[in-house]
Amino acid sequence: MKMKADSCTIRLAGGEDGAALAGLFGQLGYQTRADEVVARLLAPDPATEVLLASLGSEVLGVLVWHRLQPLHVACAWGLISALVIDEAARGSGIGTSLLATAEVRALAQGCSQLELSSSLKREGAHRFYLGQGYLERPKRFVKVL
Repeated sequence: MKMKADSCTIRLAGGEDGAALAGLFGQLGYQTRADEVVARLLAPDPATEVLLASLGSEVLGVLVWHRLQPLHVACAWGLISALVIDEAARGSGIGTSLLATAEVRALAQGCSQLELSSSLKREGAHRFYLGQGYLERPKRFVKVL
């Protein structure tokens, strides 16, 4: 699929996008059913935004970010929990457009930084994030419960 990101629309996701989102998440190995995605989308959470890149009715990418307000610092933080571009549309600028939109929205909501994590095996994604001005901050500790 050859296209330009400027022909895409960036919009907030709705319940009708559940199947498309489940498909995108599946491309990164996160198998989830469309009805589960819809239930999460419809659960009100004012600190979460799900941004979609679409071309007509076709969803080509998604970015999920959360606004966090730590007690120990004055400024809020933005945390990107998911960024997925359809395999056929990667390299077309859609990821750049989604990140730019999230950054503008995070700034407007008082965030002083936007951060994300990425699996060690996703080296192409690492190069992409570095190219977008994100800095690598090693050390992350996770306890699976």
